[in-house]
Amino acid sequence: MLSRRFLGSFLRNSTASRFAMATQNKRNNSSYLLKAVDTDENERLNIQHRMCMHMLQEDILHQSIPKKLERVADIATANGTWLYDIKDAREKEPESRIVSTKYHGFDLSPELFPKPDSPRKVADIDFTAHNFYKPFPQEHIGKYDLVHARHLILAVEGEDLIPATEHITSLLKPGGYLQWEEYDFQDQLDNCHPCKMTTTWTTILNWVGERYSLRFSDKVRDQVAAAGLEIVEKKQFTTRGLPLSEDHRLTLLFAFHTGVPRVCLKAKGKSDEEIEKIYAECLEELESGVILDYYMSRVVARKPVN
Repeated sequence: MLSRRFLGSFLRNSTASRFAMATQNKRNNSSYLLKAVDTDENERLNIQHRMCMHMLQEDILHQSIPKKLERVADIATANGTWLYDIKDAREKEPESRIVSTKYHGFDLSPELFPKPDSPRKVADIDFTAHNFYKPFPQEHIGKYDLVHARHLILAVEGEDLIPATEHITSLLKPGGYLQWEEYDFQDQLDNCHPCKMTTTWTTILNWVGERYSLRFSDKVRDQVAAAGLEIVEKKQFTTRGLPLSEDHRLTLLFAFHTGVPRVCLKAKGKSDEEIEKIYAECLEELESGVILDYYMSRVVARKPVN
């Protein structure tokens, strides 16, 4: 629910033990809490990716995007899980196998890139550390048939979306496609049923909304259009009405596992004791079967040929 980039500085302070202490009196044998404490960042990203794919109903690539793609880029790639997934999906399609495809992941930090000796390090997937607020190296400009981006909602503030979009779309060939997915936090809050978790996330996201847009996907669509691309579609997806997946429940738990909720609640004047009580009540709801639905929009656009 909260982006990896936004949470980086807080995660380095590891709130797993504090979260565990805050809830141990309520749920000493909590399987969900133990999962949050024991799961590393790579696996969290994989779980979040699977949850998003569940929400997209496993539709990893918009139908308007051609199957024959020579070069594919992924922005804010982290551990590259989206790249590996689309590579696997395309290799199962005869039409996609006609063309040899090169994949490239970009991220601000190389921390989660596969190591040289990792079995995930394959010849046709490369990774480069790059800040998308800066122009990409010339060898990447105008070279990609598809550029994918997602989960930048808590990484891009206000007018910063203008240079970010300019640099991201500069990677596209004429006629190339952009596919960009973002959480719709405002719609999520508007459609959540009353419960302690909803009340807590309303407080947290209203605090986040003082700096970041909770309707970021609308801003992405508008800025992509302003950058000269043709909007193919903006479509919203949700977990509401879908079979419940364990990845959905774990993604909610991991959101509480970060330090941001505590920082927000402290900023709102809550004491440590009050925060611990809130955490315990939210975990109790989660374990009793209460779930909050996610909403996410996908913007698809095409760079004009001329």
